[in-house]
Amino acid sequence: MKLPYLVSQNVREAYATSAVMKNSVAEVPRKIVAEDFEWDDELTPAPLTYYAARVLATIFHRINPLRKILQKDIDILMDLYPADIPLKYSVRYIQDEQYWKRSFNMKFPSRKELGVTFWKGAFLSICLQDYLENVNPDVFIENDAVELATLVSPYIYFLGLKQLQMVRQPSPPIPNDNVVEDTCSFSVPRVYDHIPLEPVLVKLYNLQEISLVFGINNLNDNYLTRYFEFSMADCESLCRGFEDLRHLKIFRINRSNLDCCKVKLILQNLVKKECIEELDFNHCKIGDYGMKALGGFIHIHTNVKIVRIANNRFKEVGVQGIAYALQMKPAAPIELLDFSLNPMSIECATMFAAAFVRCKEKPQTLIVNSCGFHGASAEKMAGLLSLNRGLTRLDMAANDLSGEAEKTLVSALEQNKKVLRIDLRRTHISEETQAKVDELLERNKNLIGQELEPSDEIPPLYLNEPEYLIWKYNPNNPDYLPGRYPERIPEV
Repeated sequence: MKLPYLVSQNVREAYATSAVMKNSVAEVPRKIVAEDFEWDDELTPAPLTYYAARVLATIFHRINPLRKILQKDIDILMDLYPADIPLKYSVRYIQDEQYWKRSFNMKFPSRKELGVTFWKGAFLSICLQDYLENVNPDVFIENDAVELATLVSPYIYFLGLKQLQMVRQPSPPIPNDNVVEDTCSFSVPRVYDHIPLEPVLVKLYNLQEISLVFGINNLNDNYLTRYFEFSMADCESLCRGFEDLRHLKIFRINRSNLDCCKVKLILQNLVKKECIEELDFNHCKIGDYGMKALGGFIHIHTNVKIVRIANNRFKEVGVQGIAYALQMKPAAPIELLDFSLNPMSIECATMFAAAFVRCKEKPQTLIVNSCGFHGASAEKMAGLLSLNRGLTRLDMAANDLSGEAEKTLVSALEQNKKVLRIDLRRTHISEETQAKVDELLERNKNLIGQELEPSDEIPPLYLNEPEYLIWKYNPNNPDYLPGRYPERIPEV
């Protein structure tokens, strides 16, 4: 009965006997065909246990036989149980993964999940997601949400919400001739609150990843800008919710009106959690002061490895906050920084050069796709490879690296034997330059595992001396390019 699940259909087809072999002289008279798993279909009646299982499958909410029958009978029941058994009956007693996979495909046929290894957790996570995304906040019953979260909490490690409904905007009072009051619609305070996430999150003690989008999908003609706002009260409820989550590793808010004040409040609470490894604030509205708070988080936190802040609203001051954090903490555990889709000036490129020259081993990946680098700023970003020895991947797609930046890039790669991957799509470089870059990257890959001597062309950086701070990579001095500087004499 469980054969189709233990041996996949692809394997059965791959090892199936060919038609030529079946029709051969030696095979035709064979009466017993061992590889035919359906030989008894429509020939022999089903066993009595099968009919008993069919009856038991219809009354699971009244009789639970799983602890009293053999495993082979349990396998039969798992195929017969309906997928719409209430969760309060099925969650605690049914462990069979094939049942939960069948329930997932029947209840959410439009969702296609790849690489799922724990179907029970995936199904229950999406059930909770579906409830929270569609519940009306004006009639939200907290006890129902807490009951559902408590029921599924042992099996949920990921919670992703792609939308959250917003409370109804209060209407102005109806005009009354006997009462003097303000009936203007613009005088009514704007309300941007959503359902409180605190009572749900405090129950999900195994949660490792949170992904949130504060907005509403499929509005069509009902679009209003207020549907994509969220309040400080939402942030406070969220922060109180993940305060006791001891396994939270990834925190993500995307495509939301997350500004400086809100991100500060979230970071103030996340900095207390040593388990955090990844922050993702892509496609939000974080400005310079929010980036300063993020820089402080990087400087203080001892475990965060990945920071994604693509497509936000910060400028030079915000980049300076991140650069300062990296310079003041060269041994930070940061492994990946994603600044894509943020327009940057030459001052930003200078700050990046200052920070990444000082970093020894990390970050290992810098992503600055489509940041508007061109001319001197592009040359500065390409030239930082001549002095940095931590980066193994640099993504600069959709920037203009034509002209002098090409020469600087090739010159920097000739000295750098650590970088293994560079994304140069749509950078307007020549085919010769691309071929040379590929050749140098292949050389670096062949050098993996070998001990390398420091290049004589690169002077010591004196990272621990205050003299470094007045060197030409000072963010206030954007006139110098990495790799182009006069002879440097250390102070005595």
